[in-house]
Amino acid sequence: MGEGSVVDARAENAWLRSYPYWDAYFGVVLVATIAIIVVDGGSPVAIVPLLLIAASYALWGRTAVRRPPGWVGKSRWHAASMIVLFTAADVVAPQAAVALSALIPMAFMSLRAAPAAVVMVAMFTGPAIQIMIDLGSHPVVVALAIVLVLSAAALLGVFIDRLGRQNSERARLIAELDRTREELAEVSKEAGMLAERERLAGDIHDTLAQGFTGILMVLQAADEPDRHVRRAMEIARENLAETRALIAALAPPALDGASLEEALGRLARGFELPVEVSVSGSAGVPPAVAEALVRTAQEGLANVRKHARAGTVRLELRHLDGGRVRMSIGDDGRGFDPATVSDGYGLRAMRSRVTRLGGTVTVTGSPGAGTTILVELPCSGC
Repeated sequence: MGEGSVVDARAENAWLRSYPYWDAYFGVVLVATIAIIVVDGGSPVAIVPLLLIAASYALWGRTAVRRPPGWVGKSRWHAASMIVLFTAADVVAPQAAVALSALIPMAFMSLRAAPAAVVMVAMFTGPAIQIMIDLGSHPVVVALAIVLVLSAAALLGVFIDRLGRQNSERARLIAELDRTREELAEVSKEAGMLAERERLAGDIHDTLAQGFTGILMVLQAADEPDRHVRRAMEIARENLAETRALIAALAPPALDGASLEEALGRLARGFELPVEVSVSGSAGVPPAVAEALVRTAQEGLANVRKHARAGTVRLELRHLDGGRVRMSIGDDGRGFDPATVSDGYGLRAMRSRVTRLGGTVTVTGSPGAGTTILVELPCSGC
C-alpha cells in the first residue's frame, strides 16, 4: 500500500501515532542520564557508550520498535548493542542506570516477551547489585529486591508486548475492513451501472428501434419505390440492426437463467448470418468468466456484422490444460491485416473486459481470408 493511502490512514492507530512521542522520550532520558553523570561526578567516559546507544537506535532501534514485535533483523542487532554499550557505561559510571527507564521498554517494544526479558535481566542485574552493595544491604535482601524489580519489569514488558500485538491486530482488521468496503463499493457501482444500462436499453428499444421499424413499414408500403426509397430502406435496416445490437450489448447478459452453452446458442440463433456453434465442457465455468465470454461473443458477432461481409461464422469454446478456457470467433469474410489497423471501440471494450479477468485477446486474419478473434481466460475449477 502506498504511503498516504486511505487504508494506511485508517490503519494508523494510537500505537503508531505514539512513536514520535517515544522518540522524544528516549531523547529526554538519554540527555537526562548524561546530565546526571556530569553533575554527580561520574566518569565522562560513560557518555561515549551512551551516545553509541543513540547511534544504534537511529540505525536499527527506531525501525525495530516500529515493526511487529519479534522482527529478527535490526531488533537483535540493536538489543545486542544495548547490552554491550550499557554494561560498559554502567561499569564506569553507575549513574548510567537511569537510562534503563528507556532501554527496558525499548527491548519489549522491539522483541518478543521471552528474548526481551533476557535483555532486561542482562542490563538490569548489574546495576541492581551495584546499588544494593553500595547501600550495604544483606545479600538476601539484594536478591529479593532484584527478583521483585525484575518481576515488576517483566509484567510491564508483557503488558507492552500484548498491547503491541493488539494494536497490530487492530491495524490488520481495519485494513481488511477498508478493503471490504472498497470491494462493496465496486460491487454497488457495477450494480448501478448494470441497472442504468438496462434502463438505457429499454429506452432505445422503445424509441429508436420502434422508430426505425415504423420507417421501414412506411417505406415498404410505397407503391413504386424508386432508387432513393430503396436506399432509405437499406439505411433504415442497417440502423435497426445497429440499434438491436446496441440493445443486446446494454441489456443484462444472455446468461440470466441459462447455461453458457444455451446463451451462446441463443446469440447464434439471433444473428443475421448462419453461426456454427461448438461448445465443449461449458459446465463449471465461473459466472464472471461466463458473462465475459457471452459479452465477448456479442462484440465479436457485432464486428462480423459491421465489417466482415461474411457468409458464415464459427464460434468455438474449448477448455485448455492449466485451468484456462478458450473461445474463438472466426468468419469467412473479407478479412484484414490486424498489424495495419488499430482496434476499434468494440475490440478495445473486449480487451478491457477480458484483461480485467487476467485473460488475453488475439486477432488474426489477412485480406480475403477472413478474421478470427481468439479469447483465453483463466478458469479456476473448470
